[in-house]
Amino acid sequence: MSVPGLDVVPDSVCLQQGREFPLDDVVVLNREGPYEWAVERQVKRTLEIARSSDPWRKTIRQCVQSLESFGGEMDADRHRLGVTASGPSHGLEVLQSLAAYAAAQKGVDDLLRILPGLGQEHRRVWKHLAETVRDVFAESEAAPEQELVELSAFRIARRLVVQIEPTEQVSPRYPYLCALLSDRVLAAESRHDAAVAYRMIEALAQEWGPRAGVIDAAMLRTALQARGIVLRSDPPAGLQRAGASQQVRAVGELEPTDALRFEVHPALEMGGAPGALAVLPPYIARPASVDSELRREVAEAVDGSRLVMVVGGSSTGKTRSCWEAVRAELPDWKIVHPLAPDRPAALLHALQEDVLQPRTVLWLNEANLYLLVKDYAAQVSASLQDLLTNQQRGPVLVLGTMWPSFWEKLTECSVEDDDHLDTGMGAVGQLADLAVTVRMPAAFSEPELARAEAVVNSDPRLTLARTRAASGRIAQFLAGAPHLWRRYEQSEGAARAILHAAMDARRCGHGPLLSESFLRVACEGYVDDSTWHSLDEDWFASHLAKLLRPHRQLPGPLMRHRPRPYEPPTDSPLYQLADFLHEKSQATREREHPAPSLWAAAAAHSRTDTDTRELAQTARRLGVVSCEQLYLKAAECGDVSVLRWFTRRLIDLRRFERAEQIIEGHCLDGFLLGELSAALGLAGHYKKAERLARRAYEVSGSRNGQRSLAHHLLTLGMRHSAARIYSWAADTGDPVAARWLTAYHEARGDRSAAERLAHTALTEYGSPSAALALAQLRATAGASNDAQRLCRRIAGHGHTDALVAFARERSDHHDHATATCFYSAAAAAKHPKALEWMSWHREGRGHHQHAEDLAHAAAAAGNSHALHGLAQLRFFNGDIHDAERLNRAAALAGSSSAREWLIRRGFQP
Repeated sequence: MSVPGLDVVPDSVCLQQGREFPLDDVVVLNREGPYEWAVERQVKRTLEIARSSDPWRKTIRQCVQSLESFGGEMDADRHRLGVTASGPSHGLEVLQSLAAYAAAQKGVDDLLRILPGLGQEHRRVWKHLAETVRDVFAESEAAPEQELVELSAFRIARRLVVQIEPTEQVSPRYPYLCALLSDRVLAAESRHDAAVAYRMIEALAQEWGPRAGVIDAAMLRTALQARGIVLRSDPPAGLQRAGASQQVRAVGELEPTDALRFEVHPALEMGGAPGALAVLPPYIARPASVDSELRREVAEAVDGSRLVMVVGGSSTGKTRSCWEAVRAELPDWKIVHPLAPDRPAALLHALQEDVLQPRTVLWLNEANLYLLVKDYAAQVSASLQDLLTNQQRGPVLVLGTMWPSFWEKLTECSVEDDDHLDTGMGAVGQLADLAVTVRMPAAFSEPELARAEAVVNSDPRLTLARTRAASGRIAQFLAGAPHLWRRYEQSEGAARAILHAAMDARRCGHGPLLSESFLRVACEGYVDDSTWHSLDEDWFASHLAKLLRPHRQLPGPLMRHRPRPYEPPTDSPLYQLADFLHEKSQATREREHPAPSLWAAAAAHSRTDTDTRELAQTARRLGVVSCEQLYLKAAECGDVSVLRWFTRRLIDLRRFERAEQIIEGHCLDGFLLGELSAALGLAGHYKKAERLARRAYEVSGSRNGQRSLAHHLLTLGMRHSAARIYSWAADTGDPVAARWLTAYHEARGDRSAAERLAHTALTEYGSPSAALALAQLRATAGASNDAQRLCRRIAGHGHTDALVAFARERSDHHDHATATCFYSAAAAAKHPKALEWMSWHREGRGHHQHAEDLAHAAAAAGNSHALHGLAQLRFFNGDIHDAERLNRAAALAGSSSAREWLIRRGFQP
């Protein structure tokens, strides 16, 4: 289906996700085409119309942004919102219909009045549209009024142009896309150019499109890396090769004390002589659905590589069960536990440097710390997938543990969390499909404890846990969870402030290890005023010591991390929040906003670059503006997206000078400069706006600033100033400026200046829009000879597609004289669609032989439908003989419709 404005080459292409490149998030804007209005086009592979659908939310979010930027043009029907998707077709058809009804109404009240009579499906689509608009508004401000929501939804709906295309046609073929790939996606060391990368991207789209799959950046990165293409957002190679020493041990040589090195929780200590009890208490067997299944999967790794994931809550015995299974079933295998310098980097080192030989167990305790870390998720998952599927590297066993909340996030592949995981969930989800899961129950049942009575009675630690643990939660008791929670609830003052700082740091994305300097700065904002003034000089050290102190032989809420000999030294002592408190804080502090001191600590004392980036992303999601230093530090660590967001917030807050300083000093971006220029123009600072608009074009060719400034000047009636801006823009090849100036000079009677501008834009910059607009003005004014001359010139420069598109648009507006002028010029250049239209036009005027000649010419140019269409006209006029003759000619030219027509009516094709 041809939709005016959606079938021409755009003049700008951007991405909804700044640092990544998901095919589902392409947004193009056409202001170069031969239209009086602009069309913004979003390309979606699938678009389910539901409030919970992420593609739908992104689509409406982009529409709301366009409404804020171009509301006046949209209301004047000079700016439309195009959406192209392949399905689900029924929902898109209802959206098409709703948009048509909205366009026919004068206001939102009229639409709401007729809505009940349109049917349930229309009401459902309207409900999802309005609710999603409300959600988008609520992201940046308080809950909006219902009246504003409905009005905004109506303004979007009435300018919505929905295009439903077969899947294979959705992949955008725009020449600017290759330039965008080179500019913002491909790394300099890539061995392939942008054209090669784009062909690979298109092949991936064709592969996944028929499955209605969303192609995210992680999948894209994995596929391109396999072909030697490096993306800018890949984790730095230096981090992947950081000297992470790997200790490879034989399973059979492990001692019971080694269990603690593999992160089995230490049990509580009992009074008595040191060494009287084993490091670990005796193992209480789990039900067959756990132990038997786990050991069977572990043992079957001998026959082929596999990924086994034990899923359960904190301190439920997951790691201990894995320890027992590996020692029982694979005593002659090797085992590797990647930890330093950080877990993902150590794992990548092990996977890429051939540390993992066949018959090796890869031990991934707390696997979320490997698989759900931004900037690593996609590469780690792809490398593990290669390890598991490459028979030459096996057999290996990847054995991991994970909390249920993290496992759900991993298996659901929810793109609603793509900001948190930086769109790495596609590759992680593919890895999860390979996993065998074993569910760990939270507690022992009474029958299980009765069967294990002899084992329980053999160790005083188990006996104590049996008598005191609530509801059979023996593992948690042994790990000290109840005491930890009690100590947290009973803590107060500075001690509670330190715990809250550690909890918020962990839930906001910081890794497990927190430096002392980080905690010292972060906790200050959690101390209330009355407590703060009563603290002594040594308050932090004394309260930290209390939190580290064991209570009744149980570990404290914070534990000192002792670096291993092969781990790099640190400037400040490292501490770890107890897992149980971290898990509980996810729920108990979910609605609490972190103190500003947390962001200050993150900027100055985050342990790794990954910690800095994660905390900065969380601050961005919470809308925090008061942590500029954190955003600057995150940009230095490789995440410029948060700094771009912060700069836009500064622009919204009218802090223009600081925004310009950050752009020029830290994230030079022509698009941001253009946005700043537009904001300055709206604020009345026209000279500064013009200077930045020129600077934006110099940096990246962005014309957003100059166009917004000129448009604003026009709305104020300052046409002379707007003409000056447009004159400079036209000299640099801006087709929008050339088109406006052409109309401006034509309206003032300066026909030679108008034609000179149109000619320059056509011949020097390859843009026919100004010449098309001038031809329309001349045709409307009755100067048909001039209009035809201009159209022939446009066709002579190879822009017959633009002529045909413009002719369609004029025909849709019932301007048939202008449409005929444009179609005639395109037909003279042998454009197949123009020949078809002219054939039908001549037939309607009674010039039958000329109509046939044109239809045959169209068929010779590849458009056999022209003959079939002409045959249909003859058939409806009662000339069955001519209809049969023309349909035979059409069938010979390749028209399947003509062939079907002949067969249906009993003619031999």
